Amino acid sequence: MIAVVTGSTGFIGSHLVDTLLAQGATVRALYRPETSPARRDARVASYEADLLDDRSLRESAVWRGATHVFHLAGVTKGRTLARLRAGNVFPTANVLAAVAAQSGTPPRIVLVSSQAAGSPAPAADHPIRESDRPIPVEAYGRSKLQAEQAAVRYRDTLPITIVRPSAVYGPRDRDFLAAFRQASGRVAFHAVPRDHLLSIVHVHDLVTALVAAGTAPAALGKTYFVANDEPVSWRQLYALIAEAAGAQPLHLQLPLAGLRLAAGIADLVGAMTGRDLLLNRNKVALARPRWWLCDASLARDELGWSPAVPLQDGIRETYLWYLAQGWLRAPKRSAPGDAEHVSAHLN
Repeated sequence: MIAVVTGSTGFIGSHLVDTLLAQGATVRALYRPETSPARRDARVASYEADLLDDRSLRESAVWRGATHVFHLAGVTKGRTLARLRAGNVFPTANVLAAVAAQSGTPPRIVLVSSQAAGSPAPAADHPIRESDRPIPVEAYGRSKLQAEQAAVRYRDTLPITIVRPSAVYGPRDRDFLAAFRQASGRVAFHAVPRDHLLSIVHVHDLVTALVAAGTAPAALGKTYFVANDEPVSWRQLYALIAEAAGAQPLHLQLPLAGLRLAAGIADLVGAMTGRDLLLNRNKVALARPRWWLCDASLARDELGWSPAVPLQDGIRETYLWYLAQGWLRAPKRSAPGDAEHVSAHLN
């Protein structure tokens, strides 16, 4: 396998590179020109191209002889749909056009999308499936769906598979870091209601699914959700993190109305400064639905994939990695009587 990976410096992309190399693949990383040398992986062949410059991509030597392309490059935050389209839709369209312009047998392409490109589930016992009509609830999901639609245009000429991961956690992830900080401290603030359910998957399991999607004959032209068999509530997730940390935090629920107000202020600040802040209206829109649930049975049936990392083990591994990297500090020991005080606030 000669695999081109975009987004190899990111959370999922870096784990994918590790797995491909371990399996004996030749890996080519396609970097943006502004990517610093410190972030480039010395183990892989390095190529440069501007993902927003179709000519730069089309003329790159990275495609020559490639058997697989894993497209992960993108953005997860942005104040406006236009910014998110610039980070997710246009690069995808340009990468696909560049691959299509090459001579010879086209490589297998795996486009990494998101569960947000679909929609929330209508009920706790009715997770969404690939056949359900996608109805994104905010701009990020809409941009990922539009990237998928760009890929659909090439399905008659390129062997494309789309993977929609659920919420992904594991070592090197920053999106769940805030939750780990809250649940391992003395006071845990919940931005999302604690009884809301979400599908989740460890990054190692997701990477296994990505490789399977790029090699299984049945995957051609298909879309797959990837998630653990069982969902988890935010209450359960915080409890597992606290258990891994040996913490007993006081749990406090933040009202969604307050978050909406704070997001509006953050959007205003972002518009004035030109920065994309972590808190924005799109993030609050993602927090509203009670059930972010998807069914990964199609991936199990057609790819022979199944999650292998138990949630409790994955949470502990991630927590210990955060500690080792200095991203988290070990919690201070509770004073006598604190456990009883905290337990009274859990519900």
